[in-house]
Amino acid sequence: MKEQAEVQEWVRACREGSARYQRKLFKHFYSTAMQVCMRYAGNSDEASDMLNEGFLRVFSNLDKYENTGSFEAWLKRVVSNAALDYRRRYATPVDMVEIDALPEMQLTDHSVNDAVARMSSQELIGLFQPLPPVTRTVFNMFVFEGFSHKEIAQRMDITENTSAWHVNSARAKLKEAIKKMNDE
Repeated sequence: MKEQAEVQEWVRACREGSARYQRKLFKHFYSTAMQVCMRYAGNSDEASDMLNEGFLRVFSNLDKYENTGSFEAWLKRVVSNAALDYRRRYATPVDMVEIDALPEMQLTDHSVNDAVARMSSQELIGLFQPLPPVTRTVFNMFVFEGFSHKEIAQRMDITENTSAWHVNSARAKLKEAIKKMNDE
């Protein structure tokens, strides 16, 4: 509760143009925002670019934060949207294949779930980065940001079935990578 009040004070000072409190806010939320960016990025340089764009948006839009709810949740959403926009702007064109009747994969392997529970967030992020950019982006939007397949389809200019395919493909590849790590 004390931290939340402190963050609210920093936000107020940032709205008044205080560079000192902008630095405090940046340092305080750096790792949180970087984790969001690393889930979308293909490498750490790309994540840093996303992070910079994300914080630029945060500071430019502080007047839109209404001091209700968690500032951290608001910041994550702003940074996530900046990462998505970055991904869209700099993504290499990908040939999309329409998949209409793909069965939903059931990934209920308990050994994989146990392995994930033992992994650090950095290890998990390391598993996401080798995924193809579109698959990684769709998976992040669905799993971490809570977008529906319909919302993803609209934002990514793909169909809902293609969105579901990317999520299932990511799950299968992540499951395979986790099993491989366990076997080593």
